[in-house]
Formats: sequence, C-alpha cells, structure tokens
Amino acid sequence: MMSPLKEIYKTYIQAINDRNWALVTSFLHPTVIWNQKPYVADEYIALITRATDPAPDLKFHIDILLADDDESKEGQMVSARLLIRGTPEKEFLGFKPTGRNVEVVEHAFYRFVGGRIVEVRTVIDMEGVRDQMVETPGLVR
Repeated sequence: MMSPLKEIYKTYIQAINDRNWALVTSFLHPTVIWNQKPYVADEYIALITRATDPAPDLKFHIDILLADDDESKEGQMVSARLLIRGTPEKEFLGFKPTGRNVEVVEHAFYRFVGGRIVEVRTVIDMEGVRDQMVETPGLVR
C-alpha cells in the first residue's frame, strides 16, 4: 500500500504536468517557503511556470520518491529526485533554446502540514542544463 503522502505528491506532480494550476494551488499552504523565501500561492505558481512556459511539452517525472508520513513532527516530509524533460522554445532557465530536448535533474524536499505544502527546498543541476543548452563549436552530440 502506497503512503497517503506519496499519493498526494504524485497527484500534485500530475497537476503540474497537466498545467492545472487551480489543482496545484489546492495543495499549497497560502504562503509557501521556497529555498528560504516566502511566496504566496500565485507567486509560487509563477516560479513553476518559469520552467513550463518556455517548453510546452515539458513534463516532470518522478525518479525517486521518499515520504515520511509521521505527523507528530513539524510536518510530513517528501524527498524526490525529479527528471524534467522538454524542448524549450524560448529562453529556459537563462539559456537560449537550441531546438533540442533537454532533461533537467532536480532534487526537491517538501514539508507538508495538514496535507498541504508549506516549504520547498530545491537544487537543480544547472551544469547539466548548461551542457545541454549551450552550443559549443566543434562539439559533436
């Protein structure tokens, strides 16, 4: 049996992939702390759309998912290794599009209280993004 928190998280990721921002918002506390800075729900959604808007086919894929359903602490925790795949058509994470599909690795840690996300800490493999997005003369891919 899958943990309830894992099910919530999988539904949240599917809502992002479906661009169902109303459903995504329903998983958020009114203020979400992302990498130590507070954002109201609309601002948090704007952070996500910085990645999704430039690449309409972009999808988040869960590679590794761990969840701690213990509610006796200061919230439940989810840790995920995400593979984010898509073909940027506009500037993507600060890089010009190349027409090639990219795969971005993100490590994300979420704290849930009452079934809603209150804090997110993420690390994105920007070197991997740069390797895929920057044209290097003479480099054969």
